[in-house]
Amino acid sequence: MKRLKNIKATKNKAGIALQFARTKGYKKILQDIISTNKCPFCSDNFKYHKKPILKKYNGWLATENSWPYTGTKRHFIIISIKHKNKFSDISAKDFQAVQYLINWLIKKYNIEGGGLTLRFGDQIYTGATVSHLHFHLIQPQLKPKTKKAKTIWFAIG
Repeated sequence: MKRLKNIKATKNKAGIALQFARTKGYKKILQDIISTNKCPFCSDNFKYHKKPILKKYNGWLATENSWPYTGTKRHFIIISIKHKNKFSDISAKDFQAVQYLINWLIKKYNIEGGGLTLRFGDQIYTGATVSHLHFHLIQPQLKPKTKKAKTIWFAIG
């Protein structure tokens, strides 16, 4: 995964780790979000997300990722509606809601295989640009000649 270089880590109220931006365009949007001092996944600042909410369920929502990783056929994010950033903030009820939304996405979009990820805690360890807890459901593209999945680079750290 390509990361922008020479960006120093800064703490900000928006919970953005600018140093982990993957592209210059994404970096610009993250800089705009930082200027609001609000988390981009909290409802009062969700305007930066370019894709519609597909479904809400028990405190979580499912949407397509506005900035999907290279090589994905489908890339969804499942976001806690309430601001959470520690793994210990997730309850059994939360996991049930996430499971429901993932199963709904798999059925609706006929996802035959893929991966599910979650980064939590201090972004210096996770490599996440947004600290607000969110899962990634990723279905890779298939290579046309071999019909094998393309490798998706999902950074942790």
